[in-house]
Amino acid sequence: MNRRHFLGTGLGTAAMLAAGGLPAATPTPDDPLALLAEGDPLPSPRSVRLNVKPVATNIIHTGLWEGPCRWTGVPPAEEKARADQNFARWSEGLRKGRVAREKGVRLLDPVQITFSEDFRLEASELAKLQPDLEETDVFFVLPWGSSFAAYEIGARHDRPIAMIGLGCRQVDIAAYSRARGHEAFLAADEEELVGLLALLRARKVLRQMKVLFPTDRGLPAACSVGSIWDLEAMKARTGVGAETVGYAQLGQAMEEVSADEAARRKAERVADRLLAEAQRSFIDRPYVVKSLLFYQAVRRLMARHGCNAFTIECFEMCASKRAEAWQVTPCLVHSLHRDLGHASSCEGDLGSLLAMRMLMSVAGRACHQGNSDPRPKGTFRINHSVPARLMAGYDRPPLPYQLGHFVSKGWGTKVLVDFMNHDEKVVTVARVDPTARKVLILRGDLVGASGWDRDVVGCSVEALIRPPDGRLDEFLRKRMEFGNHLQWVYGDYVEPMRRLAEMAGLEPDVMA
Repeated sequence: MNRRHFLGTGLGTAAMLAAGGLPAATPTPDDPLALLAEGDPLPSPRSVRLNVKPVATNIIHTGLWEGPCRWTGVPPAEEKARADQNFARWSEGLRKGRVAREKGVRLLDPVQITFSEDFRLEASELAKLQPDLEETDVFFVLPWGSSFAAYEIGARHDRPIAMIGLGCRQVDIAAYSRARGHEAFLAADEEELVGLLALLRARKVLRQMKVLFPTDRGLPAACSVGSIWDLEAMKARTGVGAETVGYAQLGQAMEEVSADEAARRKAERVADRLLAEAQRSFIDRPYVVKSLLFYQAVRRLMARHGCNAFTIECFEMCASKRAEAWQVTPCLVHSLHRDLGHASSCEGDLGSLLAMRMLMSVAGRACHQGNSDPRPKGTFRINHSVPARLMAGYDRPPLPYQLGHFVSKGWGTKVLVDFMNHDEKVVTVARVDPTARKVLILRGDLVGASGWDRDVVGCSVEALIRPPDGRLDEFLRKRMEFGNHLQWVYGDYVEPMRRLAEMAGLEPDVMA
């Protein structure tokens, strides 16, 4: 099966998963994110919807008889009338039901596929699927009449099928489909179906990810060598693409933005809002403006190359002297990207980037990423100055934040957040390994934080996390297989992350 067709075309609770869909509310006009979105050509990955095609199958016999599979026979005309009535009721229920109301789901027009006692799907019936076929991501099948028809619909069109119920027919269809190399998913009820569709949507978002990576050196990175380094293998295994561009292109984009008066006015407006909403600032306004010009340069390059994710190798950027010439670091770019729903990681680390994309999709929240180091009393830290304001959730108010500077000369805008100033203390940590085959998933407890209210240079925003009892040493050693940088979000998303990993063809390694 060519699974890439679905993946390219496009469980905490089901409600939590659904929160990763479209925004719940429009931000106010002077919100920094709203100002950034003005004239921006890049749609947020959060706007992606899963296109679900409901299909009911049914049998219309050619005559009237009874037997071992037909213990009550009716004339064909009456049988068809009943099938049509049942299909109409089912369709109406779908249009009014919970799935149709989910922000991340687009419910396509239902169709009914019928067949006779030869159980063959005629071309005229399959033609009913054609108008929506290119948009269809998954068939939601109601398998009346037979089991084989449901399998045929998914297999012929190379799409997953999803069904409600754990009864004999559904499990039979799922077992045969999977044994033949075609995807079939079952949900016990409507609530579970919503969660399943949210995971399929998260997989679609992952497969649509294309990373902009400015570099003259290439991979592996100078410092974070534990990243995914084989871009072709990453694309083949996960569907995630990457576009490398030289520093000359990045420099040209920065020159264009710096000379663009509209871009400068936009940077100044956003800087003013970020400074006004910050509880405290350790950086001067001109440096915030420069970081926002750099942000716009990155966005222009992303749009030019059809990318919706970003990473850059900090050590290479530093050695190029461009960071000092522009008086910027990538920190604010990463934080703003995550608030907008785009994956954006430090140090050219693609393994961390993939984990971020998965976590943000299932949680509906922005991530924090950082170096991982052991700490006393059975804990480890995650430390980088790239938290996001919307770590509490895309449908919740921003966390209180401050602005700091990265270097001693006063430039390099970074966001500061007190991670302990939030009601949730259970967190989910993840990372994809350098071969893009496995994902490490940990449930832990947030027990401390630092970086708030302090004028400290460098990476200074730290989360202190305690793994499950007695498993710290095991976790620390696991990183020899997976690498350094870790992503984390508030909340327990271990189970949906495990299921998403399996759907995406990654082997989950879970510690919970």
